[in-house]
Amino acid sequence: MSAAERFANRIAQIKGVDQFVLTRQDGQIITHNLSNPEQLASVVTLGGYGAQAIQKSVGFSQFRYLVCTRPQSQNLIVFSLDKYFLGIQQKPDTSQAELVSEVSRFLQHILSRRKETNG
Repeated sequence: MSAAERFANRIAQIKGVDQFVLTRQDGQIITHNLSNPEQLASVVTLGGYGAQAIQKSVGFSQFRYLVCTRPQSQNLIVFSLDKYFLGIQQKPDTSQAELVSEVSRFLQHILSRRKETNG
């Protein structure tokens, strides 16, 4: 199983995740669980870049996530992960706080393992 497949399997198991797409910062789709991921991938990439631009212009140290609010809590949440953006469409009527917390822990674990591996 490839790293992208392991990533997709783990993200899909998180409570509150409906659909997701992982893109590189250049917009290339790495993995997803959508039948047509291109549109969501574009929104995720543009949202990620926009959040990074705001971060830099205001002087914040790190962009962790961006939330685009939608009816019935079907929010789009865009996370930054090194050279990637992860976009998650939240399942209706689930806790945004729990979803963000769980995904953030998982992404932090990935970054920690990468640092250990790269020394």
